[in-house]
Formats: sequence, structure tokens, C-alpha cells
Amino acid sequence: MRVFPTALSIMVSFLSAITILGTPSEVYMSGTMFWYQAAAWSIASMVTAFIFMPKFREMNFTSIYEYLEKRFDQSVRICASITFLIYMFIYMALVLYAPALALSQTTGLNKWFAVISISIVCIFYSSVGGMKAIIWTDVLQALVMYAGLILVGGFERAFTIASQGERIEFDNISFDPRTRHTIWSILIGNSFNALLTYGFNQMQVQRYMCVRSTRGAQVALLINIVGVASLILLSCLMGVILYAYYAGCDPFTAGRIQNVDQILPYFIMDTLGNKKGIPGLFLACAFSGSLSTISSGLNSMAAVIIEDIYKGLMRRKLNQDQQGFVSKLCSVVVGVIVMLLTYFISYLGSVINAAISLSSTLCGPIMGVFSLGFFFPKANRLGALIGFFSSLALQIWIFIGVQLTKHQRSNNRLPLSIANCTDINVLEIMNSSRTTTAATHIKLNPLLNLYSVSHMWYTPIAVGTVVIIGIIISYLSHPLKPHEIDSKLIIRLDDLRRYCCCSKQQRKSTNSVVSGEVSTKQQRSKDTDIELTTSLTIQ
Repeated sequence: MRVFPTALSIMVSFLSAITILGTPSEVYMSGTMFWYQAAAWSIASMVTAFIFMPKFREMNFTSIYEYLEKRFDQSVRICASITFLIYMFIYMALVLYAPALALSQTTGLNKWFAVISISIVCIFYSSVGGMKAIIWTDVLQALVMYAGLILVGGFERAFTIASQGERIEFDNISFDPRTRHTIWSILIGNSFNALLTYGFNQMQVQRYMCVRSTRGAQVALLINIVGVASLILLSCLMGVILYAYYAGCDPFTAGRIQNVDQILPYFIMDTLGNKKGIPGLFLACAFSGSLSTISSGLNSMAAVIIEDIYKGLMRRKLNQDQQGFVSKLCSVVVGVIVMLLTYFISYLGSVINAAISLSSTLCGPIMGVFSLGFFFPKANRLGALIGFFSSLALQIWIFIGVQLTKHQRSNNRLPLSIANCTDINVLEIMNSSRTTTAATHIKLNPLLNLYSVSHMWYTPIAVGTVVIIGIIISYLSHPLKPHEIDSKLIIRLDDLRRYCCCSKQQRKSTNSVVSGEVSTKQQRSKDTDIELTTSLTIQ
């Protein structure tokens, strides 16, 4: 594949309806600190382009989890692969559920009918068209997503009203890890989350492995920065506009919408419902990202199931035709399972919060194992396994604890108002909320502070747990000697210099070749002149 289509495909793979619906609602409820997400994703993209992507291309594995078998052993590879598959099942169900919410709000169509419709479309073109069809479809979907956000937005007095409502905030430097969004939690914590997506997810690695050269893949990741940053900034701007519009009458508190993630489609119908084409364009915008993510997920999961489970664990062999058929069959089966899991996902709350939490919980330990393998040559199989399972257990424990203490933790969301609502009984709603609050006095959990840590920090906690425990166990058991490990499986300082300076070296070598050719020609010219002068002198 060429560079530009791949760059757009990388961009839209994980920036789906979750971004388009979840980011505006997050800004609406919690303020503009979320805007720093654009910087976090840019940092992660650059780190991937110059450190991890060149290494994966150098090793040229179909499944990135093949690395773990080469570096540690098959048991580590299988554990990571199965964890990834579980995560992708849940994540794709979440991505499938998000546009169904939008469709039900804007058209009144049953959301479960929407879930089935999207599933059928995604299963068809990912199983029939393969990776190339997915990438080219992503290009079209990226254009639709941008068009939808730009046409829907507007500035006017939005920032003034949002500032009065305490939504405009860019300087929260609190060191309290329980604070939902700070400069540190987003620039550090969410950079880890984004790096987890770009550097260690089969969906993304498959994309930059499709580019013809490592240099081209680096350019695709750098182009992706512009697209990702602008898409996040536009989505955050929509959150500001939403608050400015509903500052005096919040539709969620007023009971007009059932879920805060429905506020953007509600706004579309409330303001632009009578304008032909605009609601439809927004629906296309929401659906586009989901189609991209789900189809990419089906394709990457099929690759992991075949390479890691069928051929790796079960030791079966397939010829090219058989592998193509099994891959399509896997896409269909996985798509049906994802469709069924959507019912469970509907109980997880905010889609953006759920997406980050699930990613950190299940994939954070995977990133930790890769980091242990790449950067710590003495780490062994036992250290990787114990570190991985310790981190996974800790993350699942925190995730479950967060769900169980949901009503005990303090609500960090900024205040909302229904004072200007004209068609509801404001006093009745306020009294009912006070009654509910008074009635729910529960004994506080002693680990409430742990469960209150911002979800932005989950991935750094997961990676740190794997690395620390993995190193300790490795040194206590049998730290690997230099001759016991293939040096190609380690990222060293020399590799970093080589990857980062690759383009410079290429330009230098090209220049040296050209200058060499020029100097050779000049020397030949000089020799000819000398011979001619000598001949004339003799004559």
C-alpha cells in the first residue's frame, strides 16, 4: 500500500464513533483539559515511528505476538494473544454500540436493529475484501468524518459561555492521581495509552507492515499525527459548543436523553433536524469510524487466531488457499460473537471512559511484556509470565473495584444546570435527586482511594508492574546471559540512533554516491588534460 491511504487508515482505526460521540460528551461534562489528548497521541505516534515500528518491520512477523515466542517462549505468546483477543471482542462490541446510540437518538430506530445492520456490513466487506479493501474504505470514511464535524460545528459565543460554566481549563497541574484530567495524567498517562494502540496492537501494526518501505511507514505515522490531532481538536470543540448551547438546560439531567453520549446526536436533531442532509451526514460520520474499527478488528483477530492459536498452539499447517478460507470464516464467527457481546457493553457507562479503561486493563500488561523483552536483555520467560499475570490480576481487580464502588466515589464532573428548562418541573427533578442522594448512604470501601485513581494512569501502572516484577523474578531465577538471546530481539541505543537517523543516513549516502561520481568524472577529466598536455609537450 502507498503512504497516504495507510496514514488515513491508521488514523481512523481507533478514532471511531467512540471519539466522535465520547470526546464531545467528555468535554461537556469535565472541561477542556481533554484537549491535551491531541499532544498525547502525537507523542505516541512519533515514538512508534522511530522506535517500535522499524523493529517490527525488521522482524517481519505476521502476528506481533510471534516476537514473544522468539524472545521468551510459546506460553508467553499464547497468553498475550488470548488476552488481546478477549480485549478486541469487548472493544469492538463497544465500538458497535456507540453508533447504535446515535442512530436511535436521531432516527428513533431501535438500537439493537442498528447493531445487527452495522455488524452485517462490517463482516461482509472485511471477510471478502481483505486488508486492502479495509484501508481504501478507511480513506473514504476519514473524509466523511471530517466533513461531518466541520459542517456541524460553529464558534459564536461558545467559549465565553463555557468559560462562565468552568469548562475552559488548560492549567490543571495537580499531582493527585485521583484527579480525572491533569496535564500529567494526559501527557504521560494517555501517551502510554496511545502508544499501546500505535505500537503494540495487531490492528495498527498490520497497517504499517503493508507499506512498501520502513521510511514510507514512518512518513505514514507522521502524516497520521496531523489527522489525529485535528480530529481530536474538532471533537473537543464540539464539546464546548454543546455546553454553550445547553448551559441553562442540560438534556441529561432533564431526562431527555438516557446516556450522556447521546448528547451530540440529540444536539444535531435539536438544531439541524429540519435541514436536509445534515443529520444524515452526522450519522455517516459516526458510522464511518465504527465500520473502520470493526472491520480492521475482524481482520487482525483472524490473523491472530490463525497464526497464534491454530498454527502456533495447535501446530496445524495451512496452504495459502486454506488460510484464506479460514481467515474469512474467522471474520464471520468473530463478527457474530461481537454482535452478541454488545448487550453486555450497554451497561458500562461513558463510551470513552470504558474504552480507555478496557484498553489499559487488558492490553496494558501486553505492552509491559513487550517493553520487558525489548529493553531488558536479562529478563527471562519466568519473569515475563509472572510479571504479566501479576499486572493483569491487578488491573482486573482495579477495574472490578471501580465498577462496584461507582456510587461511593466522589463525582468529579462539573456542575450542570436545568434552570432555563421550560417544559419540565425543575423543582421536582431537584427534589428527586436530593432524595436519591440521601437514600444512598453506603459504607465506604477501604480501598476507595485506589479505585478513584484516574483511568488515564491505568496503562503506566500496568506496564510498570510487569517490568518491576519481571526484572525481580528474572534476577532471582536465572537472568539471561548475552549468548542466550538473539541480539535482534533487543532494542539498544545503537538501534535507536539507527532508526531515528535513518533518513539522514540515507540522504548522506545518496549525496556521497553523487559526489563520488562527480569527483570521479572530475578526476578523469584532469587525467585526460594531463595526458593531452604531456603529449603536446613531447611533440
